[in-house]
Amino acid sequence: MTETMFTEPEERVALREAVTKLAARYGREFVEKQAREGGKMTEMWLEMGSAGFLGVNIPEEFGGGGGGMADLAAVLEETAAAGTPLLMMVVSPAICGSIISRCGTDEQKKRWLPGIADGTHLMAFGITEADAGSNSHKITTTAERDGDTWVLKGQKTFISGVDEAQSVLIVARTADARTGKLKPALFVVPTDAEGFTKQPIPMSWSAPEKQFTLFLDDVRLPADALVGDEDGGGSCSRASTPSASWARPCRAAWPATPSTRPSATPRSARSGRTSRSAPTRASRTRWRR
Repeated sequence: MTETMFTEPEERVALREAVTKLAARYGREFVEKQAREGGKMTEMWLEMGSAGFLGVNIPEEFGGGGGGMADLAAVLEETAAAGTPLLMMVVSPAICGSIISRCGTDEQKKRWLPGIADGTHLMAFGITEADAGSNSHKITTTAERDGDTWVLKGQKTFISGVDEAQSVLIVARTADARTGKLKPALFVVPTDAEGFTKQPIPMSWSAPEKQFTLFLDDVRLPADALVGDEDGGGSCSRASTPSASWARPCRAAWPATPSTRPSATPRSARSGRTSRSAPTRASRTRWRR
């Protein structure tokens, strides 16, 4: 078998080095302390956002770095290698940021992406249900039109970081106007919305990010809470699946040991795309300091 070697662009190598330097200031002990004492990773999260690392995959015009998933994966790898994995990076910028970038209206992008990019708006992702897993065509959470509003009903389970989030991107099902059949759609639900409640789930591990069951009891949302249009929800929810799978290596890195660091492989041998859209000059300047 022929072994194929990949080299990363210089900018991504510089990005990795800058992330490693920032993460090293916190280290594994910081994460363990937060997990033990019920604390959060807010301090590091906001510094990562300010440095341009959280939003490296968000389009430039909305405050991001204009890069791709390979760049965000590099950030995830280096934080995990430093013993400081940030689970909500898999959720807020990777899943929610990508979906809104791809499917959202211009107004929705302007409203949510800048905060996702700089870390000031954390968006959780709610798809999983007890009897459906992440199969969006089997979920039972529904969204019905009532005049100019949407009414959401249902439950979600094993949803990460809801206690830290300002909103949750919920996958629900709406009735197709032509066929009457239910189809997936996505809605941004504020965590302080009336009828939205959460219940913590006891877990076998200790981590700063907690898991929750969500209850949506006649949660009323404005029409523009629907991401994109009613016909695009299926493709948008499917677009989240590759990003969602990143939670596995991120969680596997916690707890990590020096001998199992994800970045132990030489940089020249790491897989990655050889081309990418260029990040903003401001972002490049930040991560090369």
